Amino acid sequence: MRCRPGEGEPGAGLYACSATRCKKLHMLDIFITIDTECSLGGALDDPRKLPVQPERAILGRIGSDCYGTPLVMSILERNGLRGTFFLEVLASHVTDAQQMADAYGQIIARGHDAQLHLHPVYHYYRGMREGGLQPDQFPPNIDLIGGLPVETQLQLLREGCALLEKFTGNKPVAFRAGCFGASNSTLRMLAQVGIQYDSSFNASYLGQTCLLEPRTQPNLAYEVNGVWEVPITNFAIGMGPLRGLKHLDIVAVSWPEMKRVLLAAERMELGTVVFLLHSFSFLKRKDIQFRALRPDRLVIRRFEALCRYLGANTHRFQVRTFRERPKLSSRSAGGGVPHLGTIRPLCRKFVQAMNRPYWV
Repeated sequence: MRCRPGEGEPGAGLYACSATRCKKLHMLDIFITIDTECSLGGALDDPRKLPVQPERAILGRIGSDCYGTPLVMSILERNGLRGTFFLEVLASHVTDAQQMADAYGQIIARGHDAQLHLHPVYHYYRGMREGGLQPDQFPPNIDLIGGLPVETQLQLLREGCALLEKFTGNKPVAFRAGCFGASNSTLRMLAQVGIQYDSSFNASYLGQTCLLEPRTQPNLAYEVNGVWEVPITNFAIGMGPLRGLKHLDIVAVSWPEMKRVLLAAERMELGTVVFLLHSFSFLKRKDIQFRALRPDRLVIRRFEALCRYLGANTHRFQVRTFRERPKLSSRSAGGGVPHLGTIRPLCRKFVQAMNRPYWV
């Protein structure tokens, strides 16, 4: 096949020109993951507040329009794509469970993937509100499942699996810990409840909320006790002592950065690229209670650009879901961390600073 100009551009096919040879590009598995959840909205610390309801945090309702999961699904569908929605279910004990069931039912009805997401803080908030549990009885870091005793982890996972099956009719095959707070003990507990994939590893949160063991190749999938860990993709920014890692969160990364990471991952043969957003990523919130909401047009346009690009390049980027039970390999994959330097991240920070005020 003859080389075509424009490495990494639509229409370039599976081959791209280099200075010395015609190189076959690597087909990447892309996972678009949406952490779908409510918010305590400060209720744990202030008894006058109540948790945010699914209608606002999940559906993102503003008037007659929804800027949460319904809009995420519509953008995906316009481009022939499906997303993996990691559904937080413990909040159903302290919010309107019927609202949650209706919101999660839409995801199944529209043909998207529904998997398990847990924030243990709802378990402890429920105990405080209904069972007299006092804050001084809370374990440290109550929202990091990987730091809890293994018996508690197993209890919460079993409860979460049962609730997810109740809401969706499906048993989960994949999991993501709230705040990326899984540990190696969590992977062992996932194996006990029959979950085959985890996507909690986030290298930019190691030493903070992510409790999994560090990896020399932080973007490569790996297997532990029969559970595949599929990391959220990270890339490097900055230079020298200012160099750091950033993950592919639609809210925090510009479209030019996303595209460059995709092209670099293709050259490095990373195997998988995992994007992250939340059910409320398209919303600007005036306060933590979600009382006043506005659509975040900048983030919506970013996601639209990403989905258009992936939809136009299915010969190079294969958008997958975990319900497909993808076959993964860490042996034959390449490796590395894409590095975006300094200029593009600085430009993105300037644009985000201008976009941050609620009234913009």
